[in-house]
Amino acid sequence: MLNIIIKNIYLYGLFLLIFVCVIISQNDPYTGGIADNFTIEFKNECLKAMCKADSGCQQQGCSLDIHQRLGCGYFRMNIFQYKQCFQPGRKIGEDVESAWIRCSEDYECSSNCIMQVAARFRLKCYGKSPCELLSRTHDGGANGCRTGATISYWNHVKELCPDC
Repeated sequence: MLNIIIKNIYLYGLFLLIFVCVIISQNDPYTGGIADNFTIEFKNECLKAMCKADSGCQQQGCSLDIHQRLGCGYFRMNIFQYKQCFQPGRKIGEDVESAWIRCSEDYECSSNCIMQVAARFRLKCYGKSPCELLSRTHDGGANGCRTGATISYWNHVKELCPDC
């Protein structure tokens, strides 16, 4: 009798553990589950201004930028940027395009990616403010701080965040 009770408790605990794991994985944007994107907690004011400048902070959708590159999600992140930040959240066997879209539509993933790319190229932006570094490398890649083509984007971000 005691063995049956212990076995039932064990099975109930195992069932409960599996149920909790399923619920957690459904809400994890990195594993392809649903995400609560109704409220965005911005990492800083610069990223908030960039999000507004790029997409109006709209999670979904893609569009071509002035350089004719396809960008998607909150920051209109392009696939080259996604590859430069080492493809976060990409599952084994998953094609890079699917992982890129999922990351670009997740604020946490895309903002981390943008900050990681900026960190990689920060030495090329010597003397620039942190926000200018983020903005111009986001818009122009590795040489974003060295080209005049990124100044208009930087000016737009500064309009949205004068103290950045």
